[in-house]
Amino acid sequence: MSKTKIIVANWKMNPESAEEAKKISFDIKESGNDFDKIKLIICPPFVFLNEIQTIFARSKKIFVGAQDVFAGQGVSHTGEVNAIMLKNSGMKYVIVGHSEKRAAGDDEMIVKKKLESVLDSGLHAIFCIGEKNRDEHGVQFNEVKGQIESALLKIPKKIISKLIVAYEPVWAIGKSENEAMKPEQLHEMTIFIKKVLSDIFGFENAEKVPILYGGSVTKGNAKEIVEKGNVDGLLIGRESLKTKNFIELIKEI
Repeated sequence: MSKTKIIVANWKMNPESAEEAKKISFDIKESGNDFDKIKLIICPPFVFLNEIQTIFARSKKIFVGAQDVFAGQGVSHTGEVNAIMLKNSGMKYVIVGHSEKRAAGDDEMIVKKKLESVLDSGLHAIFCIGEKNRDEHGVQFNEVKGQIESALLKIPKKIISKLIVAYEPVWAIGKSENEAMKPEQLHEMTIFIKKVLSDIFGFENAEKVPILYGGSVTKGNAKEIVEKGNVDGLLIGRESLKTKNFIELIKEI
């Protein structure tokens, strides 16, 4: 595991106004000096990206990323935003393959194209994977392996330094703290993900890829998940908008 932990705050379709977004950002910025060995990546909705980027432009600990990207060619795509536009706007990171986007229609081919476009542009990709169900027969391992291989096979080794893998099992999302994935289950999956990455890129390259966890993370279980789950950080949704709790969560880690 890396010494510096990565925390990704996925705001999803929140908050409802720029003023709320800026207030959350300023509250987080004020606590930034207390984030020892933490890299924080905030991913707000597209409409707030530029304003939030301005707030954190000079920070060396807090960065701004996008929740999605368009991977098609040409300019005739109403409502879409591509990787070059994001890079030119000052973004550093992009979430790719989130379970909610997959559920909305992003198949493995679309995820692969998005991932390639992000990495080729020089941006960092937060590549989301995770099974829908878990059982004693190990269906989860086959599903996760398939997601990794379909997206990463034939990706040049030289650009995987820009890759972050975020493991987010669908069945564990939106649950209570007690229903979240157990750290020992996560540790087992972390080892498996590293093995799949190693088979594709080699052991040394695979060891450099950070692995995050997302799924019902709270300030009460975050530290145990990171330490016993053997992950390099967290991808956090709803809890990242509860500013006080979120700051306490980061300090715990």
